[in-house]
Amino acid sequence: MTAPVLKTSTTRVGPVVVCAFTGDMIMDNEAVGDRALRRALAERPGVLALDLARVDLFTSSALSQLVRARRTAAADGIPLVLVAPSPVVRRVLSVTEAAPLFPTYPTVDDVIQAHVGTDGNGGGRQ
Repeated sequence: MTAPVLKTSTTRVGPVVVCAFTGDMIMDNEAVGDRALRRALAERPGVLALDLARVDLFTSSALSQLVRARRTAAADGIPLVLVAPSPVVRRVLSVTEAAPLFPTYPTVDDVIQAHVGTDGNGGGRQ
């Protein structure tokens, strides 16, 4: 039996750092996710956007990981938002009543519009 796979990628779009997760967000892969989140936060983004569209399995340990990341980001004044969470992620957030903790957007462009504005110079943030 092969170990569950979690792949991550991080890109910057202006002041927004997008950290995308693909695969299983479970306890066995927690170190992979933690490394990606630490690196993304180390870039000191204006907004940290977590793209969860390709997450196939999302457990309570993954939810705890997101809550910790949110807390760390907030302590540094960095908004953490979700982008297009997969149905399994939405289900866990709903069942645990954690959804209100995470502003959610359908696309990265929507995050930029909401937090940066159309001028690209932070026009949407106060």
